[in-house]
Amino acid sequence: MENWFNFLFHASVGFSLFFTVYWLLLRQSTHFTANRIYLMISVLLALMVAAFPFHYTVTLTPSASSQLPNLSGILSHQIISGSKNTSENGGVSWSTVLLYTYLTGAALFTLRLLIQTWKPLRVNYSSEPKIQGGYYIHENDNYALPFSFFNHILINPKYLKQEEIGEILSHEQVHIRERHWVDLLIIELLTVIFWFNPFIWLFELAIKQNHEYLADQGVISRGHSPVRYQALLVNQLMGMQVIGITNNLNFALGPTRLNMMKRQKTSKKRLFHMAWGIPVVAFMLVAFAEPQYEKAAPATNTVQSEATKTIHGNVLNEKGEPLTGATILIRHTTKGTVADRSGKFSLEIPENGCELVISFVGYRTVIKKITPNEDNIKLKMKEDVVGISTKLSPAKKEMPAPPPPPASSKQADNKDKKVFVIVEDMPQYPGGQPALARYIDDQKKEIIQEARTEGKTLKGKAYVNFVVQPDGSVGQVKITKASGSKYLDEKAIEIVKGMDRWSPGKQRGKAVPVNFAVPIEF
Repeated sequence: MENWFNFLFHASVGFSLFFTVYWLLLRQSTHFTANRIYLMISVLLALMVAAFPFHYTVTLTPSASSQLPNLSGILSHQIISGSKNTSENGGVSWSTVLLYTYLTGAALFTLRLLIQTWKPLRVNYSSEPKIQGGYYIHENDNYALPFSFFNHILINPKYLKQEEIGEILSHEQVHIRERHWVDLLIIELLTVIFWFNPFIWLFELAIKQNHEYLADQGVISRGHSPVRYQALLVNQLMGMQVIGITNNLNFALGPTRLNMMKRQKTSKKRLFHMAWGIPVVAFMLVAFAEPQYEKAAPATNTVQSEATKTIHGNVLNEKGEPLTGATILIRHTTKGTVADRSGKFSLEIPENGCELVISFVGYRTVIKKITPNEDNIKLKMKEDVVGISTKLSPAKKEMPAPPPPPASSKQADNKDKKVFVIVEDMPQYPGGQPALARYIDDQKKEIIQEARTEGKTLKGKAYVNFVVQPDGSVGQVKITKASGSKYLDEKAIEIVKGMDRWSPGKQRGKAVPVNFAVPIEF
């Protein structure tokens, strides 16, 4: 039922768009045959696009597609539950009301069409026709006005003068010869299906009106007097339309039809206006296109698709102690593992070798190439030291590396006794890095001034390593790279030892010692 309503809606939109093009650009044209073709093709195109929509493919990733059945089930459950609740409460759903309303209207218009068709059929079978020019002429007293019904012409001779018969027969013969009844049969059947759509009735009116233009043109082209023919039409003006499926002499009779006989022939350039139907078709194809979903093939890891082998290894620090929780990754992939309590690991790698990336908090990252025959690898990592900038401009803040995986309580106690390099909350000097840089700069100026007084010249650069203790004090101060002058090295150590108390670094909320290095240049 839902598909049928979608079809009715899509076709109705197509009717409205095609008829708008006709009304704005073509209805005043004298190219009646071209207009007839446009009207019928546009109706059929609207039906075809609605009935056979364009389909395009949408590829779903495995994660998205796996949710579709569940979603469909939920929707189905809601629809079933809604219908059950409606039936239990004794009510009727809106879709049911809409369906019965549509079927009632379709039934009434079907009955109307059958009744209107039965009357002329009964006249045809009950009267003896006269054959003239290959057409069947039925004289009858049931209808006041002449009209054509398929290839039969029904005439009431009592209301017609003898001299008018030639024009009348020529008019109806055009309808029969050009098979206008085919157009009428199609459009009348569509009025039954789309009885609710006003544009289908406008199409019917336009098609019948265009038939009369064609018939008028055919009569005048046969040499009949236009003035006398127009007088005949005016005389029939008060007649009534008989049925929808017939061509009636006085249909759409008015100033517009009479003026069409005298209108100058429209330029052939106006025929290009029909090309506006192409954007209408394109719009319908895009607007009513229906997606077809298909599952994408699961992405395979290039490493997994290759032949693999398993290697083993051990991650240690410079003292030979295991680095529990060190991360080992195959370079340029997301495949890897973590070292256990003993620093050991096992990893499946490509059979032809690869590069491993080993990282651990506070240690320099190691990149090691593994050859195909290599196994039982020992990886030693060096501690990294955080260098402090002594420039007066604020240094760029670097984000610390993430902490290692949580360890057992025993491991945590052991680690707290060690000196950290990177922790979750790094130590902070009072006033931040600018204050520290100003302090070192002021101390250097005093030392330089004192040296000049004593006649000494200071020049060199010393690297000082120190530890910010859990209480914020500075300890374990030592020279890691000498300046070449014992005096300068001693002064550099004095500067570092004279620092104010820091805000201590913290790991998992607990204050821990953190190692730093600072360059002091004179």
